[in-house]
Amino acid sequence: MMNKEINYEIKNWNDISAHYINGSLIIGNGASIALHNKFAFSSLKEVAEQNDLFTNDISKLFTEFDTCDFELILRLVWHAKLVNKHLGIIDHKIDSAYENIKNSLIEVVKEVHCEHADIVDKLPQLYQFTKQFKTIVSLNYDLILYWILMYGNRERDGHKFKDCFQGGGIFRNNWKDLRDPIYDQKEVTLSFYQHGNLSIFRDAKNLEIKLQSSEFSNLLDIITTQWTDDKIPLFVAEGTGTKKVESIKSSPYLSAVFYEVLPELITENSNLVINGWGLGEQESHLVQKIFKNKDLGKVAISTYDKNQDECHRVYRLIKDIAPDIDVEFFDSQSSECWNNP
Repeated sequence: MMNKEINYEIKNWNDISAHYINGSLIIGNGASIALHNKFAFSSLKEVAEQNDLFTNDISKLFTEFDTCDFELILRLVWHAKLVNKHLGIIDHKIDSAYENIKNSLIEVVKEVHCEHADIVDKLPQLYQFTKQFKTIVSLNYDLILYWILMYGNRERDGHKFKDCFQGGGIFRNNWKDLRDPIYDQKEVTLSFYQHGNLSIFRDAKNLEIKLQSSEFSNLLDIITTQWTDDKIPLFVAEGTGTKKVESIKSSPYLSAVFYEVLPELITENSNLVINGWGLGEQESHLVQKIFKNKDLGKVAISTYDKNQDECHRVYRLIKDIAPDIDVEFFDSQSSECWNNP
């Protein structure tokens, strides 16, 4: 149990926000749940099972590979299907399994994902909050950040969001060059998806492409029509930290975010805000990558329920890695934080 004498102050966002202007922001699943309770699901696999979407064979695959990661099983069966196709092998069982998993994933995503209309009235506030930061990393694979970026870039107020996917939807390896404003841009925010995104696909040669669309309202429908036999969505769903690292290493894009972006979220000129992420054990690899070898800077972490024991756990977790980092907590429901007016 926590020492009863320890009491972490839970601050209001407006009282500390000045220290984090032009800093970095990490968005976790709690931020999406704050917008729509559909995102408060335990796992995509469990939702699929509750809706009886899996055949017995598919359920066995999750058991045999000891995983809850929907994307991993989809990828394994997809690879088997591609191998059969190139070798001229007809395997109806593999083809059926792939269709079952793909269609189940599409149905589950539509089940748990909110509609654009559900959050459209929140976009102005979300834009004002996120545009304060120079770098944003989302740990979610939903479309919330994508919608914010689309909204913000239509405002034409001199601020520009860039997700570093350029012509043809290809990720730009020298992404740091995109920080510099060009033309009529005054400020630039770079955004990244550490766990992938529903809008990012990979093909059989591991080429990764982001769907670029100007459509707001039917973006999810447009994306699901792209899930053809020659490509699958790139996202890390569930699983242990070890399995998540394996998925990250299998992707050039996710690896770039992990090895290049995360270590630079805290710098001499950039403090870090964490909104809606609990820094759980299954994501300790992210915590290590962000805080290791950091000897200066501040981090502000949101709390929804103001649980002192949880604040203490997170405080000690960070301090054990980076003793000199200043850690503080703020109320996720305070004024002008995320979706709060």
